[in-house]
Amino acid sequence: MERSALRRFRRYLPAAGFALVLLGTSLTPVPEGAGEQVPALLGIALDKWVHALSYGVLTALLAWARRARSLPVVAALAAVAVCYGAGIELLQGLVPSRGLSGADFLANGVGAVLAGALWLALAHADTASDGSEAPARR
Repeated sequence: MERSALRRFRRYLPAAGFALVLLGTSLTPVPEGAGEQVPALLGIALDKWVHALSYGVLTALLAWARRARSLPVVAALAAVAVCYGAGIELLQGLVPSRGLSGADFLANGVGAVLAGALWLALAHADTASDGSEAPARR
């Protein structure tokens, strides 16, 4: 493998590792009754915040690995994170004490989209602050 290709591959390792952690924690059976009384923050169950944060982090790691600076690329990476979360939700339907949750899927999507928007805002703010022109679409 060529050096530049190896460097690109290595940039994706944090995202891949985090995705594996999400998979493992999402498909591990939970003790019966463990999720019955989930505390809330601002009227939203804490586990939904964790879902949003997790898929936001996954989106940011993918955007960092891709060095994404354009809306189409960041949107595609957020869609990858959302689809990954949807796949995990489907698999949870096969795990005892777990189940499909539309609310979890929605929280995953909200987190991915918000992280993508924040990524773009920070990328463009960074470009504006250093005086360079807007980056070419990638």
